[in-house]
Amino acid sequence: MDEARNREDEVLAPLAKAATAAQREEISFRDNVAREIEKRERARQYAFRRLSLAELMLTAARRAQSEETAVAAQTAALRSEFGWHGESEQNKRIFAAWRPVALAVWEVARPLPEEAEATEPRPTPDLAAALAEFERWYEAEFGTNYLAILDQEKQEYPVVEF
Repeated sequence: MDEARNREDEVLAPLAKAATAAQREEISFRDNVAREIEKRERARQYAFRRLSLAELMLTAARRAQSEETAVAAQTAALRSEFGWHGESEQNKRIFAAWRPVALAVWEVARPLPEEAEATEPRPTPDLAAALAEFERWYEAEFGTNYLAILDQEKQEYPVVEF
């Protein structure tokens, strides 16, 4: 009986080993797929956040009549979007690094002088490159992507009337 059992175990051992290896391979594959899905989901979130932020900056800049008022309006919109209040040194550095983005937005949004409209096409600034440069700076400075700030929902405070 023991001899028959040993013989069965010998025959089944390679199959059991192959089944266990296939299971490990499947688990590894599923883990890799899950990581890829998370990575692509994050990339999609950030891409739409960049788009929304660019639209917000364009809306702020369109109302401006000068470069400085456009930059100030965009800074105020950025401050509001991220819930940043006060004038900390950190915020000053962030807004200074954001300035090239604001200037690229202003180049898109600024009104053309009437005489230039008919004669010269306006060069289109690379807003995506300006945003990418800001992202690189922010990540190097703070160790995280600035778009992750939007992962946290803004606190809504009730209006209290007296």
